[in-house]
Amino acid sequence: MIDIKDMRWPVFLFKGIIRPGQYVNNMDGVVTVLETLGDMTFFEAENIRSKNNTYLSSSVVVSIKRFQERHGLKVDGIIGTETQQWLALSIKQRIRLLALNAQRLRLWSVQPSTGIVVNIPNYHMKLWLDGEKKLESKVIVGHPSRQTPMIDSDIQSVVFNPYWNVPNSIMKKDIMPKVQKNRSYLTNNNYEVLKGWDSENKISINTIPYHLLSPNDFPYRLRQKPGKRNSLGLFKFNFPNSQAIYLHDTSSHSLFDKHERALSSGCIRVEKAKSLAKVLLEYSGSSEQRFNNLYRSKKTRTIVLGNGKFVPVDLIYQTAWVDELGVVNYRNDIYMYDRVQGKIVY
Repeated sequence: MIDIKDMRWPVFLFKGIIRPGQYVNNMDGVVTVLETLGDMTFFEAENIRSKNNTYLSSSVVVSIKRFQERHGLKVDGIIGTETQQWLALSIKQRIRLLALNAQRLRLWSVQPSTGIVVNIPNYHMKLWLDGEKKLESKVIVGHPSRQTPMIDSDIQSVVFNPYWNVPNSIMKKDIMPKVQKNRSYLTNNNYEVLKGWDSENKISINTIPYHLLSPNDFPYRLRQKPGKRNSLGLFKFNFPNSQAIYLHDTSSHSLFDKHERALSSGCIRVEKAKSLAKVLLEYSGSSEQRFNNLYRSKKTRTIVLGNGKFVPVDLIYQTAWVDELGVVNYRNDIYMYDRVQGKIVY
């Protein structure tokens, strides 16, 4: 009997996107992959083979959708570019990918009794408290050009209605070019200008000599006022780290509808930020009434998690893992760590 890792993997020569009902030039290969990886049963595979079917039938679409879900792809039953790439990834390559991720597991506790785990390439976070999973949420992580780093820390405080102090890098790359095109940009988006990082003295936006300044020599501090239009949304979650990374809410919740969510400048946007804040405060001893009062007050308040109940947070990078149901999952290597560390060829 041939060891599964040594089996001859099908070769695919797909010609464009294949939609349900369209011709597949290597249907037997597609069925073999789906059967081998557990997305199609032996009986389902034999039934398709017995019919000599060469079109993307409804029964194959069901298995393709299972395959797509396990690989973090858009679940649409269409054999598009990314689905084609993952179908072509052999057992031997998958084993190498699992081994590489097993090495990464040594760096953190993937399922702590208490803590938050954000899996960056999965665009997803989970919160456990005293061994019980309390919350799951979609997240938005850093763009490949502004990557979210792997971090092991503890959430120590929650900020209600935060100000956003714009980092210099974002001010130079994103904000100032918009200001140069539209002098009303800062006012329209609730920004205020302060003399510097050590000063609370405000400067009138109308007195700034923009024509004499470039994005690289803007000497002031930009700060966005609290509110629903604030880029941090209504909640910010602080944890010590050297890279000024934190979790936060967002004013652009529609972005969570996107399938691929490597969109931020490095910090992590949490879809269920309000729920996260509520659970963390109640865990540290605050009442539901206190949370509601803080939320409704619209005032900026920093609440340190009390009773010594700082909550561990791990920002991890796992592109292959076995979930609670024993199902093997894979994700796209959005930051190219696997290619660099494991030299895996997709």
